[in-house]
Amino acid sequence: MRLDRLNHLPAQLLDIAPREIRRVFPHPTLITVEGRHREPLFLATVLHGNETTSFYVLQDLARRYAHTPPPRSLMIFVGNVDAAEAGVRRLPGQHDFNRIWAGGDGPLFELAQTVLQTARDARPFASIDIHNNTGTNPHYGCVNSMRPAALHLAALFSRIGVYYRNPLTTQSLAFTAFCPAVTIECGRPDDAAGVTQAINLVDAVLHMDHLPERMPAPSDLTLYETVGRVVVDEGRSFSFGDNGTDLALSTELGRMNFSEMPAGAIWGHSLCSRSPLRVYDENDVDLTDQFFSRHDATIQLTRAATPAMITPDLEVIRQDCLCYLMQPLPYPEIVQ
Repeated sequence: MRLDRLNHLPAQLLDIAPREIRRVFPHPTLITVEGRHREPLFLATVLHGNETTSFYVLQDLARRYAHTPPPRSLMIFVGNVDAAEAGVRRLPGQHDFNRIWAGGDGPLFELAQTVLQTARDARPFASIDIHNNTGTNPHYGCVNSMRPAALHLAALFSRIGVYYRNPLTTQSLAFTAFCPAVTIECGRPDDAAGVTQAINLVDAVLHMDHLPERMPAPSDLTLYETVGRVVVDEGRSFSFGDNGTDLALSTELGRMNFSEMPAGAIWGHSLCSRSPLRVYDENDVDLTDQFFSRHDATIQLTRAATPAMITPDLEVIRQDCLCYLMQPLPYPEIVQ
């Protein structure tokens, strides 16, 4: 797979809409822009084609630094431009561009390793991966390390943070090995406040000469830990509220993101001999029996849990997952 390289942000970015991105970036592209501070801020953009906030961040940077160098060098990966042109997360048969960073066989995995090694060699100041949700969620930052610098990046974006180690194949987890990294979840693609918040974070980090070495204050960041990923068994039909499918999910789920759901909360109904709703931890160990039980055809929680990223998009559920289950991470337990 072809990786284009540029040393500037094209001015043509200012004249296009997100689905016209291939007019400027016909292929995945790695952009390096020299700034006054040499260590670059790495930005991962357009990893999912239907998540447009990162596109608007690119436009803002192209406008802001059209005639002057940024205060810090930039290294920007523009990812799945084919899916962006189609307005979908990924095209049929494509790998997810945020599931390719831990190695694998094929041209796309080789491309990711090229980007990863180029970034590692540049010794990045920090990495920010910019995303949107399809469901209703607050803005929040995700970290894969409890080091102070990563937590400060999350706190700069939002007072809500999520610590996760699964999936193991994400961009931010790969970059955590050699620089402070955060994934920011900016709400739905049409959330103008999420765009502004992302732009403000990028601008703030570009102007920093160091990241704090002390932990953020507990009042600055409420942390959750991801304990499981909720998926639907392959081959099973599912829907929200339609009892004619193998799994009928509750229509109330979409309102429960970042709200603690008590034991006994109903998630859906199924007549299948095995529940199609499954929970896996970061090592793909099946935790379903720890979180869900069945009473007749009703699937309900066996213990309190806080969901995040519940999506109503059936295609996204099939391609990725229904949601993640979290628990609060008490601040005294946070270690460097």
